[in-house]
Amino acid sequence: MNDMTDQMSNERMADKRTADERTADERMADDIAIIGGGAAAVAVLDRLARLPEPGNGRVVVFEPDGSRLWRGRAYQHDTDSVLVNILPAEMSATVGDPGAFADWLKRTESPYGGGAWDEDGHFPPRHVFGSYLEHTAEQAVSSLSLRGRPVTVVHRRVTRVRDADPLLDVTDDSGDTWRFGHVICAVGPGIPADHYGLTGEEGFLPDPYPLADTLAPIPADTAVAVIGTGLAAVDTVVSLYRAGHTGPVVMASRNGCLPAIRQRPVHPEIRHFTPARIHDIAADGHPIGLEQLTDLLAEELRAHGADPAIALDELMSAEREDPLDRLRRQYQEIDHPDTGMRVMQEAVPTTGPDAFPLLHPELQDYIRENLYRGIMSLCCPMPPENARILLDMADRGQLHVERGLHTVKPRDGGGFLLGADRSEEADRVVNAVSAPAHRIPEAARAVFTSLTEAEHAEYHPAGGIAVEPATSRATVDARPHQRLYAIGDVAGGTLFFTSGMPSIVDRAQDIVNAVSGTGRKG
Repeated sequence: MNDMTDQMSNERMADKRTADERTADERMADDIAIIGGGAAAVAVLDRLARLPEPGNGRVVVFEPDGSRLWRGRAYQHDTDSVLVNILPAEMSATVGDPGAFADWLKRTESPYGGGAWDEDGHFPPRHVFGSYLEHTAEQAVSSLSLRGRPVTVVHRRVTRVRDADPLLDVTDDSGDTWRFGHVICAVGPGIPADHYGLTGEEGFLPDPYPLADTLAPIPADTAVAVIGTGLAAVDTVVSLYRAGHTGPVVMASRNGCLPAIRQRPVHPEIRHFTPARIHDIAADGHPIGLEQLTDLLAEELRAHGADPAIALDELMSAEREDPLDRLRRQYQEIDHPDTGMRVMQEAVPTTGPDAFPLLHPELQDYIRENLYRGIMSLCCPMPPENARILLDMADRGQLHVERGLHTVKPRDGGGFLLGADRSEEADRVVNAVSAPAHRIPEAARAVFTSLTEAEHAEYHPAGGIAVEPATSRATVDARPHQRLYAIGDVAGGTLFFTSGMPSIVDRAQDIVNAVSGTGRKG
């Protein structure tokens, strides 16, 4: 009898434990983990805080580097010469309020953001935008906490995410495991790839940021080579100039493509090359071809009085025209009456993430292989202030730009030899190339390895992990995981356009709407 009583008691206790576990899982189903505490995390928190009903689960942000909390790598504390490249009135962390940053600058009586768009000081330093991000995050955290959704920051690195059906377990580098209903991977970009195996060589700087620290030890008269010709390379050269560098500087890359220059803004209203039109064209289930895509873009350009041929020629000039000749021409055309470049800069990043996954696979490959640099140059332009500095250095013979870079080797007796269209020598080399093409930062590799090994996610052939375009949910064989999301460069294989605050904010909206069940937009 006692044995039977003990058995029944044990069964009741087991049932109670099971019920308690179910209740705990139900409570945690609304909990959210955000892996990474940079700008994407801020956009997610801001969107969540603006929901009429934000939910009552906890939000835990995992960010190992406290100095970069809410700023990420892009907007960390750095020299004033590292500028944003988007107009303040169009740069925001808030859905539906593109002028939030400009308004914040006015409220704080900032010296930046005023005057004409082409005057020095109109484009603020990136660390100033980082301060705005901190303010936005603090507002969102306060609002969420007051409404019953507390936000906690954990300064640890996530090493593993695994299934805890129906939830997900997140393990950090201290060995602690946390359970969540939703996990958002917002790890940000990686550091530059060392294509030439120079790590450890004296005089080689593997990562330019923060430039305030990196460039400080370089003597003013030293010959410097900057590997890369994108925005990070421009930041490096401009920062050298602002620091009073007098020695020769060369920018070198395989393609030699410099960012375009931002022209006088026109704020076009995009009416034809829109996500809705793209989805209408693809409604029959067939991938969009080149002719359909170019016809729609040409329709948008003509609607604004722009010549599609001029826009196409500018796009193709990126790797055809001499880099400094192209820069000089573009500077002379910052008031050009044809608005094609400005329409493209508005339409392509806005509609691109919706359009790209619907293109024919062969067209996707063609764009990646032949137009990537031109599109990035056009859609990620430099401020006129930076262009003036580059041209001044070039006109004085201090700066030149080389394409065809294929080797960088240590030189006997110190320094480096660069093999390009024209050979170069340098005492210091600053590595300012783009982040690795696979778009999985080395520091986050362990967590993505755990996800792919558990078949919660899969690597995209073009980089990062595959996601569902409408929600940014991670996919395997095109099937979306209902609780796992990715935002930023790690979703670049699917979406192509993933960097820049407008894209980040749009993806944050999609993710929060999917988490909360409020629909794709709104």
